[in-house]
Amino acid sequence: MPTPPKHLLLLYYTSLLLTYLTFTNATDFPPCNAHDKAVLLRIRDHFGGPNGRLEDWSNNSDCCSAWNFIGCGSNPGDEYGRITTITFSRGWGLSGTIPSDFGDLPYLGFLSMAENVNVTGTIPESFSKLKKLYNLDLGSNSLSGPIPDKLFELKTLKIVDLSGNQLSGAIPPSVSSLSKLSQFNVSHNKLTGNIPRLPKSLKSLDVSNNQLCGPIPSGLNRFGAKMFEHNKCLCGSPLSPCK
Repeated sequence: MPTPPKHLLLLYYTSLLLTYLTFTNATDFPPCNAHDKAVLLRIRDHFGGPNGRLEDWSNNSDCCSAWNFIGCGSNPGDEYGRITTITFSRGWGLSGTIPSDFGDLPYLGFLSMAENVNVTGTIPESFSKLKKLYNLDLGSNSLSGPIPDKLFELKTLKIVDLSGNQLSGAIPPSVSSLSKLSQFNVSHNKLTGNIPRLPKSLKSLDVSNNQLCGPIPSGLNRFGAKMFEHNKCLCGSPLSPCK
């Protein structure tokens, strides 16, 4: 079979490339939802405005295709063009409190803003509005105050990392209702009280380096002593027996 002329091959491959780019642009980067974009711009302004650490979040560009740290739903349906993930780079240098505006992103499922040591204040109550949230990573910041009770009303939660902060108060008993929770890390805080009953779905647990007290609930010894060490007066397997 004769080889096609070079100019026809070039035309063919150029056509393939254009088709690929058109398909990629149409599927990978849906147009950003106007409501979600307005919410993100408020978040940007909270963290320093257009000249701050989120300076590429511009009103003149599309948030799904041009902004860092953002992921949008690309499949046809209700989530198309809606903000589904926000993953700030670790140590990105954000500072200040966490704005309540995050709660106004109804399709947000994955939120990570770990290792921003100048992020202070409390965990916003508005997070309880994120009915699709399954991953929450606020580890290694400088957050304080209690873990909001309503946070654990989010039945979709699978991964929760609040470690390395200055959180105080008790672990909300409502955590026991999270039937999908697989990873729970609240180590290196100032949490007090006892460990509530935890869901059987857990595959990873760390409550070490707090001020927790009382007997460790049965069934948690599978996580090993290191996950419970350096608390005020925890006892029972896998630590020393309770007196």
